[in-house]
Amino acid sequence: MDRWIDILARGLTLRKLAFVGTAMPLSFLAVYSYVWLVPARNLLDTSWGAPLLIATVGLSIAAFSALIFGAIARLQHRVERLSTVAERRNVQLRSLNDASLVLSREMLASTFLQRVADLSRELVRAKYATLFVFGENGREGTQQRSGMGEATQDAMHGPPTRAGLLGLVTNQEGPMRIDRMSEHPAFTGFPPNHPAMTTFLGVPIRYAGKSLGSLYMTEKQGGGVFTAEDEEIALMFANQAAVAIQNSRLYDQVQTLAIEAERSRISREMHDGLAQVLSFVNTKALAVEAFLKQDDVKSAREHVTELSEAAREVYRDIREGILALRTRVGLDATLREVLDEYVFEYEHLAKLQVVVGWEISPDELGLEPFQEVQILRIIQESLTNVRKHSDATAVSLDVVASKNDLVIEINDNGNGFNPLAPIRGEWPHFGIQAMRERAETIGGTLEIESAPGQGATVRLRVPDVVRSAVTDGVVGGGQ
Repeated sequence: MDRWIDILARGLTLRKLAFVGTAMPLSFLAVYSYVWLVPARNLLDTSWGAPLLIATVGLSIAAFSALIFGAIARLQHRVERLSTVAERRNVQLRSLNDASLVLSREMLASTFLQRVADLSRELVRAKYATLFVFGENGREGTQQRSGMGEATQDAMHGPPTRAGLLGLVTNQEGPMRIDRMSEHPAFTGFPPNHPAMTTFLGVPIRYAGKSLGSLYMTEKQGGGVFTAEDEEIALMFANQAAVAIQNSRLYDQVQTLAIEAERSRISREMHDGLAQVLSFVNTKALAVEAFLKQDDVKSAREHVTELSEAAREVYRDIREGILALRTRVGLDATLREVLDEYVFEYEHLAKLQVVVGWEISPDELGLEPFQEVQILRIIQESLTNVRKHSDATAVSLDVVASKNDLVIEINDNGNGFNPLAPIRGEWPHFGIQAMRERAETIGGTLEIESAPGQGATVRLRVPDVVRSAVTDGVVGGGQ
């Protein structure tokens, strides 16, 4: 019977089942009518003919029912299995989409790579997972572990190396599955305090033919072994990791170039400013010499006082320039950290307190390297103008979000000025045009609100750089 059920269920669909369920009873009725009503009609007149007829009909109905319901059970099992596969595929697609969204928003590769380690371990149902990335020098590396407790991680010393199985994974083109790690020729044993592991799935992380690291998982849950489907999942995540690593390295390179270019520009400005001051000092010194020859001590003293003030001002300018040169955003510190450090130094230099308000998390800023540098320089230029020209006693700096725009406001209670003044003696001569040009280079706008005696507000607006905060993946670990 099972054989006939398998034959019937092979390639069975609901439409075929409906056809078989109708055709078979009709066929049986036709054959039955012909046999019993024509050749075997006389059997009905015997004492055993009727029981035989009933038995034949009953057995036929039972066989037909067993065949049909068996086929239905096979079809239902197939549908359930396909549904399970489809559901798992949906989970995989959602997880991959999740990873892609994190990659598109998150410039810190460590956050994304931890997410990759967590998701890949969950989807292939492994107990442990580790994503290891070699440094750009090909030696030192970083790792994101998933599935291992902190105590176990603390007991293990150092990151993985290219020795043994891991070296084999990173040096080959495709994935590697092992049912018993200890029996593989490349296995070199576990270091002290390492948990026991049997099954292994490793895939290299490669970009443009270059090995960047590896993603590997151990201990298939449920006591099974890793499958070809698990390989496919691991490869997809390894490709995502390769893109994240490469993007992060390119980001750092662009960041470095932007910062170095800005440092060169500040150095030139300091040089030009110092040259102007020295020219001023030379002119005043000649005037003092001329006044002394004429015994005009009063005029000479006035010019010496101006020289002293110029010397103090150039000293403050040089200190401020050095502070700007020292300020490096993006490489090893966030914009907020660098800005807070700058404000702290500025307060000591200007003898003026700055109240800083952040109404947005740094994780919500999707700024490019060049944008970060220009925003910082606009803030620095604005605060420099406050120190030089406003005679303010209070300054505030607010960083807020308005929809997808980043808005930065610097307010002071100083003398104020006329923002439209064309003459060189007022504030526009000291950097407003430069700040506007900086704002335009990053797609932003600069607004100035001020009037004589009413303080000033400088508002920088940078559009479409605020995004949803990215939540870090669960920090775990694996071998």
